[in-house]
Amino acid sequence: MNDYLDRRFMLIMLFSFIFLVGYLTAVANQTYTTASIQTANKVRQAIEEERQTITAQEIFLNNLIVSISLTVPLIGLIPFLVTWHNTAVTIGLLSKAYAIPPTTSIMNLITLAFPELLAYTVIMSENIYVSLLTILRLGAKQRVTSQSWKSLILYLILLWIGAITEVMCIA
Repeated sequence: MNDYLDRRFMLIMLFSFIFLVGYLTAVANQTYTTASIQTANKVRQAIEEERQTITAQEIFLNNLIVSISLTVPLIGLIPFLVTWHNTAVTIGLLSKAYAIPPTTSIMNLITLAFPELLAYTVIMSENIYVSLLTILRLGAKQRVTSQSWKSLILYLILLWIGAITEVMCIA
C-alpha cells in the first residue's frame, strides 16, 4: 500500500482511460448520427470564434474548473461525467460539421490532447481508488495523507502541458 503506483491503482488507471475514451467515442458517434447539420455548424462557428483569442491560461483554468470536482471522492465523479458527456456531444457535433468520422476525431484527440486526457485519467483514478479504499475500509486515510498529493501534482502538471499543447495546435 506504500507504493504510489501499486497494481490496483494502475489497473484503475487503465480502466479509467479506457472508460473515458470509450464513453467519448460512443456519445460522439451517437451525436454525429442524430444531430442536425444546422446545430453542428452553429457549434463549429462558436468554437472557431472562441479559438481566435483563447490563451493557455484560459484553457488550463477551464479544464481545471470542469475537472476539480474529481478531487472529492465518489461524489466528484458526477459533475465531471456530465462535463465529459457534453464534451463528447461537442466532438460529435464538430465531427458532423467538418464531415469527419467521430472515431477519427477521437484518435486525433487522443494523440494531440494526450496530456489532458492523462490528467483526467490520473485524477479520476485517484478518486475511484480512494473511494474504493474507503468503502472497503482498506486504508483510504493513509492513501490520502501519503500518496494522493502525488496524483494532484501530476494532474496539475499534465493539465498545464495539455493547455499549452492545445494552444499550439490551435495557433
